[in-house]
Amino acid sequence: MIHRAKFVNRRLGFVLGFAACIVSFEQGVWSQETEYYLQAVERLGPASKLVWSEPGDNSLDRWRSRSLIDVQGVVVSWEIDKLVLIKPDSKGPTNFPGDLVVGIEPNWKAEPYAQVHQLFVQRNFRQVLQKGQTALGLSEIPKWQQRLLVSEMVDSAAAIEQFSVAARIFKVLAEDPCPELLMSRIPLPWSDEWNRLTPAWTQEVFELMSSQTPSMRLLGASWSLGGPHRLEAIEVLKSLAKSDTAWIAAYSTIQLWRLSLPEEILSARIEEWIAQRDELPVPLQAGPTMLLAHRLEQANQPKLAIAQWLRVASMHQDRYHLAEQAMGKGIDAARRLGDDQLAKNIASRFSVVSGAAKP
Repeated sequence: MIHRAKFVNRRLGFVLGFAACIVSFEQGVWSQETEYYLQAVERLGPASKLVWSEPGDNSLDRWRSRSLIDVQGVVVSWEIDKLVLIKPDSKGPTNFPGDLVVGIEPNWKAEPYAQVHQLFVQRNFRQVLQKGQTALGLSEIPKWQQRLLVSEMVDSAAAIEQFSVAARIFKVLAEDPCPELLMSRIPLPWSDEWNRLTPAWTQEVFELMSSQTPSMRLLGASWSLGGPHRLEAIEVLKSLAKSDTAWIAAYSTIQLWRLSLPEEILSARIEEWIAQRDELPVPLQAGPTMLLAHRLEQANQPKLAIAQWLRVASMHQDRYHLAEQAMGKGIDAARRLGDDQLAKNIASRFSVVSGAAKP
């Protein structure tokens, strides 16, 4: 998850066939903290842990040995192009490409932020929304921490199916360019969420298709694809698929997977879809993998769908509600196949991600 560095190397062999090795540059106890660092701690809060990915030909390359770097320090700022970090032994800032941050375990400047984050970890999603709003009213909080808390509030609203609330909160992130790790929290329909379309939400997402903000148009069109404004949504998504913003173009293309007939998926689509998914940075793969599993299930390929759900449960444990939903769908599919042992194995192997969401 976006908040725990250790998520990046948990159970990947089960899904991908190889384990990721994190190269740590900051192991052990820091013995020589500089005055520059101590001043940064006083001004910006304690050191955080981050996982930064070296670029590769595609996202899977980032999971190979040497591809991930574990760093610790005080985060000064985090934008798309640059993350500025002050290490304990440094006399100045260190810069990393901001869009290659794939995980972060924050140490918060203010206790209310830490409390809201802990509620998120505990799956107290309604409490996250209530107390998060209060926490965001605090002053002198680093912008990157504000954004991170907002992203957890987006996930919390989506987890309890308050999609309209999630969209309004996400709009806060969408106002300024944000790192892809945070934008991956956009509350799009990745499975059977269309079943929860209400008249009010249908009208709201229809209006979002006219937004001046591309990510909000993406949100509106993705939901409208399942309603009475389907034709308009298709045109908006096709237009956004040509966006200069890579993640918006990719997500728009992937939402259009829904247009393919079930009988076309295995014969003409599956390899192309997997390639499109694998080209994404790892944090952006969670939703598309859920959609891939959903379409495979619709194509009457439950075993292939289970493999994709387990990929989500394994690789994206930071996305609590998606990981739990994926695990549940995998168990249900195994039971429908009459394979109770597989269902038990899934429940046992992934029980660590199944902390019950609290209303």
